[in-house]
Amino acid sequence: MPPAAGVDLKGALEVLRRELVAWLGRNADVMASLDGAGDDAAAPRIDRPPPPRKGGPVRGQPAVPLVGEDASEAVPTETLAGRALGEAERSLSRVFLHQAATADGRDAKAAQPTPALMLEIPIAGPNGTSVAQLRIERDDHAPSEPGAPPRRVFQVDIAFDIAPLGPVAVRVGLMDGRRVAVGVWCESDDGLVRMEAERENIVLGLEQEGMVVAGVDLHRGHPPEGRDETAAAASHRLDLQL
Repeated sequence: MPPAAGVDLKGALEVLRRELVAWLGRNADVMASLDGAGDDAAAPRIDRPPPPRKGGPVRGQPAVPLVGEDASEAVPTETLAGRALGEAERSLSRVFLHQAATADGRDAKAAQPTPALMLEIPIAGPNGTSVAQLRIERDDHAPSEPGAPPRRVFQVDIAFDIAPLGPVAVRVGLMDGRRVAVGVWCESDDGLVRMEAERENIVLGLEQEGMVVAGVDLHRGHPPEGRDETAAAASHRLDLQL
């Protein structure tokens, strides 16, 4: 049965998971655990990014090629269904983890965390569908001019990994008056050269949306992180298989 109108992402994933489990029958658990590799035990498992952690950096996930897409023989339908089931179950788990990473814990009043929204966005690229991570948070400690009232500033962090750019991290500061400051970090030299060639188009695109661009800075490497990436909350739980 198709999902009813207005069903959210979790609801749609749950409907898909139930239909695939019913179709695969008793083989559902086995097929889902093989990442769509079928009976080939030697097939490499997909290297997945770590689950989201509250306060952790955003990371883009590169496109994962469809198992068997380069082979001359067609991939069995059961294999494709098994991979779809595994992906649906992992997607459901990551949705719950994103909610947990965004929600305040019991010690929120003592820690006074910065309100943040974190989500993942699929992106269609030349090599398949990759996943970008995005975090939006309020920056109440942003500096302002002497004598001026505190500015409402938001920081947006975006990370993606799309060929041929490779891993890219973007940090956007949103300030009063629709002013934006953009920082871009590329892990590859080729990606940095390509982004440099698009700098004017980035500025033009933002200006066409009514933004006042304070600057677009390009860097090689990773953006600075003010958080301790190794420090996780005592109550945080991770499933490294997601």
